[in-house]
Amino acid sequence: MFFKLVRHTVLATILALPVVPLTNQNALADERDFLVYNNNELEITHLYVSSIYSKYWGSNILNSDIVNGSYDLVTFSNNSNNCTYDVKAIYSNGSYDVMRRADLCSTYGITFYGHGGEHQ
Repeated sequence: MFFKLVRHTVLATILALPVVPLTNQNALADERDFLVYNNNELEITHLYVSSIYSKYWGSNILNSDIVNGSYDLVTFSNNSNNCTYDVKAIYSNGSYDVMRRADLCSTYGITFYGHGGEHQ
């Protein structure tokens, strides 16, 4: 009797697991959300994401610096259908990198590396 109860409980749990990620993650994630990786000796102290159609960078979107070997998640909460953005990282020494025309709908991450002026 006990083994039958355990078997039914395990079976019910296994059948319910695929439903959770489909309803929870996809409903909250924006396809433009991406990770910013810092593979630079310097800390990234400011990060700006701007539409390619804008002449302004707007506000720094980092909550804290991104140290070498770390990353931070950038999330979107606007209703824009735009996928193409410019991304600007400013380092602790004042140098910066700009990645132009990044298609954020088709990438999961952007890596900044080197001593300024390099990104991928």
